[in-house]
Amino acid sequence: MCRWSLARYFVGVVTAALLSGCGGGTPSGPNVPGTQSPSTHHALANARMIALSNSLGEAPVQHPNRGKSWIRSNAGKKWLLYVSDASSGAVDIYNYRAKAGKLYGQITGLSFPYGQCIDSAGDVYVVDNATAQIYEYAHGGTTPIATASDTYGYPIGCSVDPTTGNLAVANFDGLASDAGGIDVFAGGLSGSQTNYANSNLYHLWPPGYDPSGNLFVQGTDYSGAISLAELPVRKKKFTFLNGLTIDFPGSVAWDGAYIAVTDQNYQYNYTTMIYRISVSGSKATVIRATDLTDTCYPYRNWMVAVQPFVGTMGKQNTVVAGNLQCPNRVGFWDYTKGGTPKRVLPSGIAPEVPYGQSVSPPSHGN
Repeated sequence: MCRWSLARYFVGVVTAALLSGCGGGTPSGPNVPGTQSPSTHHALANARMIALSNSLGEAPVQHPNRGKSWIRSNAGKKWLLYVSDASSGAVDIYNYRAKAGKLYGQITGLSFPYGQCIDSAGDVYVVDNATAQIYEYAHGGTTPIATASDTYGYPIGCSVDPTTGNLAVANFDGLASDAGGIDVFAGGLSGSQTNYANSNLYHLWPPGYDPSGNLFVQGTDYSGAISLAELPVRKKKFTFLNGLTIDFPGSVAWDGAYIAVTDQNYQYNYTTMIYRISVSGSKATVIRATDLTDTCYPYRNWMVAVQPFVGTMGKQNTVVAGNLQCPNRVGFWDYTKGGTPKRVLPSGIAPEVPYGQSVSPPSHGN
Protein backbone atom coordinates (compact mmCIF):
# COMPACT_ATOMS: atom_id res chain seq x y z
CA MET A 1 0.00 0.00 0.00
CA CYS A 2 1.44 3.36 -1.03
CA ARG A 3 1.10 6.43 1.23
CA TRP A 4 1.00 9.83 -0.45
CA SER A 5 0.83 13.39 0.84
CA LEU A 6 -1.72 16.04 -0.02
CA ALA A 7 -0.31 18.63 -2.41
CA ARG A 8 -1.07 22.22 -3.39
CA TYR A 9 -0.48 22.23 -7.09
CA PHE A 10 -1.97 24.76 -9.50
CA VAL A 11 -1.44 28.50 -9.21
CA GLY A 12 -3.87 29.94 -6.65
CA VAL A 13 -5.75 26.64 -6.42
CA VAL A 14 -5.44 23.88 -3.87
CA THR A 15 -5.75 20.43 -5.40
CA ALA A 16 -5.33 17.30 -3.35
CA ALA A 17 -5.75 13.64 -4.04
CA LEU A 18 -4.66 10.25 -2.82
CA LEU A 19 -3.53 7.54 -5.16
CA SER A 20 -5.48 4.35 -4.68
CA GLY A 21 -2.57 2.07 -5.42
CA CYS A 22 0.87 1.60 -6.93
CA GLY A 23 1.49 1.02 -10.61
CA GLY A 24 4.28 0.07 -12.93
CA GLY A 25 5.63 1.78 -16.00
CA THR A 26 6.00 0.87 -19.64
CA PRO A 27 9.00 1.89 -21.74
CA SER A 28 8.69 3.02 -25.33
CA GLY A 29 11.32 3.50 -28.01
CA PRO A 30 14.19 3.43 -28.44
CA ASN A 31 14.55 6.31 -30.90
CA VAL A 32 17.58 7.86 -32.50
CA PRO A 33 18.05 11.45 -31.21
CA GLY A 34 16.44 13.97 -33.50
CA THR A 35 14.12 11.55 -35.29
CA GLN A 36 11.05 13.26 -33.81
CA SER A 37 10.43 16.98 -34.16
CA PRO A 38 9.98 18.88 -30.88
CA SER A 39 6.81 20.93 -30.53
CA THR A 40 6.84 24.42 -32.03
CA HIS A 41 5.00 25.83 -29.00
CA HIS A 42 8.08 25.89 -26.82
CA ALA A 43 7.65 29.27 -25.13
CA LEU A 44 4.02 28.75 -24.14
CA ALA A 45 4.57 25.21 -22.91
CA ASN A 46 7.64 26.25 -20.97
CA ALA A 47 6.09 29.24 -19.20
CA ARG A 48 3.29 26.98 -17.97
CA MET A 49 5.77 24.29 -16.99
CA ILE A 50 7.99 26.67 -15.06
CA ALA A 51 5.02 28.03 -13.09
CA LEU A 52 3.72 24.58 -12.19
CA SER A 53 7.15 23.19 -11.31
CA ASN A 54 7.87 25.55 -8.42
CA SER A 55 5.88 26.01 -5.24
CA LEU A 56 5.50 29.76 -5.88
CA GLY A 57 3.47 29.07 -9.02
CA GLU A 58 5.45 31.64 -10.97
CA ALA A 59 7.27 31.86 -14.30
CA PRO A 60 10.21 34.27 -14.59
CA VAL A 61 10.10 37.32 -16.80
CA GLN A 62 12.70 36.76 -19.48
CA HIS A 63 15.35 39.25 -20.60
CA PRO A 64 17.79 37.05 -22.53
CA ASN A 65 21.52 37.57 -22.28
CA ARG A 66 22.58 38.44 -25.83
CA GLY A 67 26.29 38.54 -25.05
CA LYS A 68 28.84 35.93 -26.03
CA SER A 69 29.74 33.01 -23.80
CA TRP A 70 33.04 33.47 -21.96
CA ILE A 71 35.23 31.78 -19.35
CA ARG A 72 38.42 32.68 -17.49
CA SER A 73 41.55 31.03 -18.83
CA ASN A 74 42.38 29.25 -15.56
CA ALA A 75 38.86 27.84 -15.01
CA GLY A 76 39.99 24.29 -15.73
CA LYS A 77 42.05 24.32 -12.52
CA LYS A 78 39.18 25.43 -10.27
CA TRP A 79 36.19 23.89 -8.57
CA LEU A 80 33.34 25.42 -10.58
CA LEU A 81 29.77 26.13 -9.54
CA TYR A 82 27.23 26.19 -12.38
CA VAL A 83 23.85 27.91 -11.84
CA SER A 84 21.00 28.03 -14.37
CA ASP A 85 19.31 31.42 -14.70
CA ALA A 86 15.89 30.94 -16.25
CA SER A 87 15.32 34.68 -16.68
CA SER A 88 18.41 35.39 -18.81
CA GLY A 89 18.69 32.07 -20.64
CA ALA A 90 22.23 31.65 -19.35
CA VAL A 91 24.28 29.44 -17.06
CA ASP A 92 26.54 31.43 -14.75
CA ILE A 93 29.84 29.85 -13.68
CA TYR A 94 31.58 30.70 -10.39
CA ASN A 95 34.73 29.84 -8.53
CA TYR A 96 33.11 27.51 -6.02
CA ARG A 97 35.82 28.00 -3.39
CA ALA A 98 36.01 31.81 -3.56
CA LYS A 99 34.28 32.75 -0.30
CA ALA A 100 33.45 36.25 -1.48
CA GLY A 101 32.05 34.87 -4.73
CA LYS A 102 33.70 35.30 -8.10
CA LEU A 103 32.08 35.06 -11.51
CA TYR A 104 34.29 32.90 -13.74
CA GLY A 105 32.24 32.69 -16.91
CA GLN A 106 28.84 32.47 -18.58
CA ILE A 107 27.18 30.15 -21.07
CA THR A 108 24.69 32.26 -23.03
CA GLY A 109 22.27 31.68 -25.90
CA LEU A 110 19.97 29.25 -24.06
CA SER A 111 16.24 29.76 -23.60
CA PHE A 112 14.99 28.31 -20.30
CA PRO A 113 17.88 26.39 -18.73
CA TYR A 114 16.57 24.38 -15.81
CA GLY A 115 18.23 21.35 -14.18
CA GLN A 116 21.82 20.16 -14.43
CA CYS A 117 23.89 17.07 -13.71
CA ILE A 118 27.55 15.97 -13.71
CA ASP A 119 29.25 12.80 -14.97
CA SER A 120 32.37 11.06 -13.65
CA ALA A 121 34.62 13.13 -15.93
CA GLY A 122 33.26 16.39 -14.52
CA ASP A 123 31.29 17.20 -17.69
CA VAL A 124 28.21 19.31 -17.02
CA TYR A 125 24.84 18.56 -18.65
CA VAL A 126 22.26 21.37 -18.91
CA VAL A 127 18.66 20.82 -19.98
CA ASP A 128 16.99 23.65 -21.89
CA ASN A 129 13.30 23.22 -21.33
CA ALA A 130 11.92 25.55 -24.00
CA THR A 131 13.89 24.00 -26.86
CA ALA A 132 13.82 20.39 -25.58
CA GLN A 133 17.61 20.30 -25.94
CA ILE A 134 20.27 18.82 -23.67
CA TYR A 135 23.82 20.17 -23.80
CA GLU A 136 27.04 18.64 -22.51
CA TYR A 137 29.97 20.90 -21.59
CA ALA A 138 33.47 19.91 -20.57
CA HIS A 139 34.65 21.29 -17.22
CA GLY A 140 35.43 24.96 -17.83
CA GLY A 141 34.12 24.88 -21.41
CA THR A 142 31.44 27.11 -22.93
CA THR A 143 30.98 25.33 -26.29
CA PRO A 144 28.97 22.11 -26.04
CA ILE A 145 30.88 18.93 -26.76
CA ALA A 146 27.58 17.11 -27.42
CA THR A 147 23.98 18.13 -28.01
CA ALA A 148 20.79 16.11 -28.33
CA SER A 149 17.08 16.72 -28.77
CA ASP A 150 14.74 15.20 -26.23
CA THR A 151 12.32 13.40 -28.53
CA TYR A 152 9.72 12.74 -25.82
CA GLY A 153 9.11 15.94 -23.90
CA TYR A 154 10.20 19.11 -22.16
CA PRO A 155 13.19 18.34 -19.91
CA ILE A 156 13.43 19.62 -16.36
CA GLY A 157 16.49 17.81 -14.99
CA CYS A 158 18.92 14.94 -15.48
CA SER A 159 21.24 12.43 -13.84
CA VAL A 160 24.10 10.25 -15.09
CA ASP A 161 24.23 6.54 -14.24
CA PRO A 162 27.71 5.92 -12.76
CA THR A 163 27.59 2.25 -13.79
CA THR A 164 26.76 2.66 -17.49
CA GLY A 165 27.10 6.32 -18.44
CA ASN A 166 23.40 6.40 -19.36
CA LEU A 167 21.85 9.85 -19.09
CA ALA A 168 18.36 9.95 -17.56
CA VAL A 169 16.34 13.06 -18.39
CA ALA A 170 13.09 13.81 -16.56
CA ASN A 171 10.38 15.48 -18.64
CA PHE A 172 7.82 17.59 -16.82
CA ASP A 173 5.53 17.57 -19.86
CA GLY A 174 5.31 15.58 -23.06
CA LEU A 175 5.75 17.34 -26.40
CA ALA A 176 2.01 17.26 -27.03
CA SER A 177 1.19 18.70 -23.58
CA ASP A 178 0.63 15.19 -22.35
CA ALA A 179 2.37 13.25 -19.59
CA GLY A 180 6.10 13.50 -19.07
CA GLY A 181 8.40 10.57 -18.36
CA ILE A 182 12.01 9.48 -18.00
CA ASP A 183 13.99 9.59 -21.25
CA VAL A 184 17.14 7.46 -20.97
CA PHE A 185 19.99 8.08 -23.44
CA ALA A 186 22.00 4.87 -23.73
CA GLY A 187 25.64 5.56 -22.88
CA GLY A 188 25.26 9.34 -23.14
CA LEU A 189 23.81 11.99 -25.45
CA SER A 190 24.78 10.21 -28.65
CA GLY A 191 22.90 7.05 -27.69
CA SER A 192 19.41 5.88 -28.52
CA GLN A 193 16.52 7.09 -26.37
CA THR A 194 14.05 4.98 -24.41
CA ASN A 195 11.11 6.55 -22.62
CA TYR A 196 9.79 5.17 -19.30
CA ALA A 197 6.31 6.41 -18.45
CA ASN A 198 3.66 5.78 -15.83
CA SER A 199 0.17 7.22 -15.42
CA ASN A 200 0.94 8.12 -11.81
CA LEU A 201 3.93 10.19 -12.97
CA TYR A 202 2.24 12.81 -15.14
CA HIS A 203 4.71 15.56 -14.15
CA LEU A 204 8.26 14.76 -13.04
CA TRP A 205 11.07 16.66 -11.32
CA PRO A 206 14.89 16.30 -11.63
CA PRO A 207 15.91 12.66 -10.99
CA GLY A 208 18.92 11.03 -9.34
CA TYR A 209 20.88 7.78 -9.72
CA ASP A 210 22.45 5.94 -6.80
CA PRO A 211 25.87 4.24 -7.17
CA SER A 212 24.22 0.94 -8.18
CA GLY A 213 22.35 2.41 -11.14
CA ASN A 214 18.90 2.64 -9.53
CA LEU A 215 17.07 5.81 -10.58
CA PHE A 216 14.83 7.81 -8.24
CA VAL A 217 12.37 10.56 -9.16
CA GLN A 218 9.51 12.56 -7.68
CA GLY A 219 6.32 13.07 -9.65
CA THR A 220 2.63 13.83 -9.50
CA ASP A 221 -0.35 12.33 -11.22
CA TYR A 222 -2.81 14.47 -13.20
CA SER A 223 -4.66 15.55 -10.04
CA GLY A 224 -1.51 16.59 -8.19
CA ALA A 225 -1.03 13.61 -5.86
CA ILE A 226 2.69 13.21 -5.12
CA SER A 227 4.83 10.11 -5.34
CA LEU A 228 8.44 9.07 -4.95
CA ALA A 229 9.37 6.30 -7.39
CA GLU A 230 12.34 4.11 -8.21
CA LEU A 231 13.28 2.68 -11.59
CA PRO A 232 15.44 -0.23 -10.43
CA VAL A 233 18.54 -1.15 -12.39
CA ARG A 234 17.73 -3.26 -15.48
CA LYS A 235 13.98 -2.98 -14.79
CA LYS A 236 11.32 -1.49 -17.06
CA LYS A 237 8.74 -0.58 -14.43
CA PHE A 238 8.73 1.88 -11.56
CA THR A 239 8.46 0.85 -7.93
CA PHE A 240 6.53 3.38 -5.85
CA LEU A 241 7.99 4.06 -2.40
CA ASN A 242 6.13 4.70 0.83
CA GLY A 243 7.32 6.12 4.14
CA LEU A 244 7.99 9.73 3.08
CA THR A 245 5.55 12.64 2.85
CA ILE A 246 6.39 15.47 0.46
CA ASP A 247 4.43 18.73 0.36
CA PHE A 248 5.76 19.95 -3.01
CA PRO A 249 8.18 17.93 -5.15
CA GLY A 250 11.74 18.96 -5.91
CA SER A 251 14.79 17.06 -7.06
CA VAL A 252 16.39 13.76 -6.09
CA ALA A 253 20.18 13.32 -5.92
CA TRP A 254 22.87 11.07 -4.50
CA ASP A 255 24.72 13.00 -1.78
CA GLY A 256 27.67 10.62 -1.47
CA ALA A 257 26.08 8.44 1.19
CA TYR A 258 22.29 8.59 0.85
CA ILE A 259 19.51 9.43 -1.57
CA ALA A 260 18.63 13.09 -1.00
CA VAL A 261 15.00 14.03 -1.65
CA THR A 262 14.07 17.72 -1.83
CA ASP A 263 10.73 19.12 -0.65
CA GLN A 264 10.61 22.70 -1.92
CA ASN A 265 7.66 23.77 0.27
CA TYR A 266 8.02 21.92 3.57
CA GLN A 267 4.76 22.00 5.55
CA TYR A 268 3.60 24.73 3.13
CA ASN A 269 5.83 27.27 4.92
CA TYR A 270 8.00 28.12 1.90
CA THR A 271 11.10 26.53 3.33
CA THR A 272 13.06 23.70 1.73
CA MET A 273 13.59 20.33 3.41
CA ILE A 274 16.14 17.81 2.18
CA TYR A 275 15.52 14.23 3.37
CA ARG A 276 18.34 11.71 3.39
CA ILE A 277 16.73 8.32 2.94
CA SER A 278 17.60 4.66 2.65
CA VAL A 279 15.45 2.34 0.55
CA SER A 280 14.57 -1.31 1.08
CA GLY A 281 12.05 -2.76 -1.31
CA SER A 282 9.21 -0.24 -1.48
CA LYS A 283 10.03 1.32 1.90
CA ALA A 284 11.84 4.65 2.25
CA THR A 285 13.34 5.38 5.68
CA VAL A 286 14.40 8.90 6.66
CA ILE A 287 17.92 8.92 8.10
CA ARG A 288 18.23 12.65 8.56
CA ALA A 289 16.41 15.82 7.50
CA THR A 290 17.92 19.23 6.77
CA ASP A 291 15.67 22.30 6.78
CA LEU A 292 16.95 25.20 4.66
CA THR A 293 15.82 28.71 5.58
CA ASP A 294 16.95 32.20 4.60
CA THR A 295 16.84 35.77 5.90
CA CYS A 296 16.47 37.74 2.67
CA TYR A 297 12.95 38.85 3.65
CA PRO A 298 12.54 40.73 6.94
CA TYR A 299 10.81 38.64 9.62
CA ARG A 300 10.53 35.65 7.27
CA ASN A 301 12.58 32.49 6.73
CA TRP A 302 11.39 31.81 3.19
CA MET A 303 13.59 29.54 1.10
CA VAL A 304 12.33 27.80 -2.06
CA ALA A 305 14.83 25.62 -3.93
CA VAL A 306 13.97 23.25 -6.79
CA GLN A 307 17.23 21.50 -7.66
CA PRO A 308 20.01 22.22 -5.13
CA PHE A 309 23.46 20.72 -5.23
CA VAL A 310 24.03 18.41 -2.27
CA GLY A 311 27.17 16.52 -1.37
CA THR A 312 30.69 16.51 -0.05
CA MET A 313 33.26 18.34 -2.14
CA GLY A 314 36.71 17.87 -0.62
CA LYS A 315 36.27 18.53 3.10
CA GLN A 316 33.12 20.60 2.66
CA ASN A 317 29.74 19.08 3.47
CA THR A 318 27.61 21.47 1.48
CA VAL A 319 24.27 22.44 -0.01
CA VAL A 320 24.25 25.10 -2.72
CA ALA A 321 20.84 26.39 -3.75
CA GLY A 322 19.13 29.29 -5.43
CA ASN A 323 16.27 30.86 -3.49
CA LEU A 324 13.33 31.51 -5.81
CA GLN A 325 11.71 33.67 -3.12
CA CYS A 326 14.45 36.29 -3.42
CA PRO A 327 15.86 37.58 -6.73
CA ASN A 328 19.62 37.20 -7.20
CA ARG A 329 20.00 34.90 -4.21
CA VAL A 330 22.26 31.82 -4.16
CA GLY A 331 23.32 30.48 -0.78
CA PHE A 332 25.72 27.95 0.72
CA TRP A 333 24.54 25.83 3.66
CA ASP A 334 26.09 23.32 6.00
CA TYR A 335 24.40 20.12 4.84
CA THR A 336 24.22 18.69 8.35
CA LYS A 337 23.05 21.80 10.20
CA GLY A 338 20.80 23.49 7.65
CA GLY A 339 19.20 26.70 8.89
CA THR A 340 20.33 29.94 7.28
CA PRO A 341 23.14 30.07 4.68
CA LYS A 342 26.75 30.38 5.80
CA ARG A 343 27.34 32.73 2.90
CA VAL A 344 25.66 33.95 -0.28
CA LEU A 345 26.86 35.07 -3.68
CA PRO A 346 27.00 38.86 -4.03
CA SER A 347 23.66 39.99 -5.47
CA GLY A 348 25.44 41.87 -8.24
CA ILE A 349 26.74 38.65 -9.80
CA ALA A 350 24.10 36.13 -8.67
CA PRO A 351 21.53 34.89 -11.22
CA GLU A 352 18.16 36.57 -11.02
CA VAL A 353 16.11 33.34 -11.10
CA PRO A 354 18.39 30.42 -10.11
CA TYR A 355 17.01 26.93 -10.72
CA GLY A 356 19.54 24.12 -11.16
CA GLN A 357 22.94 24.01 -9.44
CA SER A 358 25.90 21.70 -9.89
CA VAL A 359 29.56 21.63 -8.84
CA SER A 360 32.27 20.28 -11.12
CA PRO A 361 35.74 19.30 -9.80
CA PRO A 362 38.88 20.55 -11.55
CA SER A 363 40.39 18.49 -14.33
CA HIS A 364 43.80 19.16 -12.81
CA GLY A 365 45.44 21.51 -10.34
CA ASN A 366 43.77 22.58 -7.11
